[in-house]
Amino acid sequence: MILWVFGVVIGAIYFGNLFFGQYSLDTLLSLENTKKELYKKILLLKEQNAKAQKDYFELKGLYPNEN
Repeated sequence: MILWVFGVVIGAIYFGNLFFGQYSLDTLLSLENTKKELYKKILLLKEQNAKAQKDYFELKGLYPNEN
């Protein structure tokens, strides 16, 4: 009986940590959302960088090779 209670307590602690701890599902979902936001920001910055490089080359009188 005591062994069974001990197992239930350990199981409860394990699953509680799984759902609410440092490595929880909530943390995983939060990190996935952050990853999506950062990816969008990367795409925006790449577009801004391409425009800035184009403007720079136009000001310098150089044109990148166009395929």
